[in-house]
Amino acid sequence: MKETIISTSTTQQLLSLVRASLWQTPVDTRPSQDALTSGSYINWDAITTMALQQTVGVSAFTAALTLPPQLLPSKEWRHKAYSFIERNRRTHLLLDSCVAEATQLLKEVDIPNVLLKGQAYARNYPASTLRQCGDIDLYVGEANYRKAYEATKKLGWQSTEEFIPKSKHYGCALKGVRIELHRLAGILSSPKANRKFQEWSTQQLLHSNRKINIDKEEISLPTPIFDVIFVFLHLYHHFINGGIGLRQVCDWVTLLHTHSNSIDHNELTHRLKEFQLLKPWQAFTPIAVQYLALPEYECPLYSPKYTKRAEKIFSFILKEGNFGRYRASVKPCPKGYWQQKIYAFRQVNSKMLPRLSVDPWRILNTYTRTLYSGMRGIIYHILRL
Repeated sequence: MKETIISTSTTQQLLSLVRASLWQTPVDTRPSQDALTSGSYINWDAITTMALQQTVGVSAFTAALTLPPQLLPSKEWRHKAYSFIERNRRTHLLLDSCVAEATQLLKEVDIPNVLLKGQAYARNYPASTLRQCGDIDLYVGEANYRKAYEATKKLGWQSTEEFIPKSKHYGCALKGVRIELHRLAGILSSPKANRKFQEWSTQQLLHSNRKINIDKEEISLPTPIFDVIFVFLHLYHHFINGGIGLRQVCDWVTLLHTHSNSIDHNELTHRLKEFQLLKPWQAFTPIAVQYLALPEYECPLYSPKYTKRAEKIFSFILKEGNFGRYRASVKPCPKGYWQQKIYAFRQVNSKMLPRLSVDPWRILNTYTRTLYSGMRGIIYHILRL
């Protein structure tokens, strides 16, 4: 294991738990032993808070329960951990049943679909229940997008948002579980790169022969190369626009590990260049290798020369947590149109401007487009008065 560039003992302890869970190895207890030797103690409250903010609670808690007696958390902590793990296991069962039922119902009305992210990614972990649950994403494609919306309305699925024909996805719910029906898998900020991605992703998703069985239903999955690119595209989009947790990076790492023998590195490099994701990918590779112990030979385009940039990226991940919800500047949104606009402007500044040193062109592009969109909304509002 390479020396990492993380300095705080809490972070080192959390990473040792997550690595042990990902690779099913004994927990590296050196960070905890060092704390005890120096007269400190293992701050399980701090570790727990960080694990939950990074949405890796299940992985961390499962590994923590295997520690030797002198390092084990309190009995009360262990009871809470077991309860959290069990709730996540039950949620997985619910989500799996919803994936199967939703897929079957859409097939019955002749709407083929492909499972994205979530329950598909969970299958790449040593046990699917080690991944903290999210929602369900089903790709139905542009041709069937409205048909899928109309079918779900007839079938009684609860609508959670307005249907907009040109939006990326439509949100609905089945058995209380949020499902996003995707017209497009994702959208890139560069028009040129986005056109190429839409052409490629449509071909990849419509012609994939990968299948898995979930709850006795045959479920379609994307091609391996689409998966490893899409998971990164998704996490980087959220990193730029708000923030990500460690779980999203773990999804990427486990996908790279699972598909390490089936990815054509030349094609991967070509597609990353085409989608303007090559440099961001390279900047994240030290996190995969140095922090999460993915073997170098399983991490395409890894180079230690990006370590300093990865350190900056990882500091944002630690400070902001899942989807940036724990950024210090995040406060309740005020009431009133103009107060909300000022609040939104401050939020955009607080999350984007500090990232300029990580990816200047993309940050500035996203920042200016966001401001432009906001100003258009203000002008439209004034004209309606």
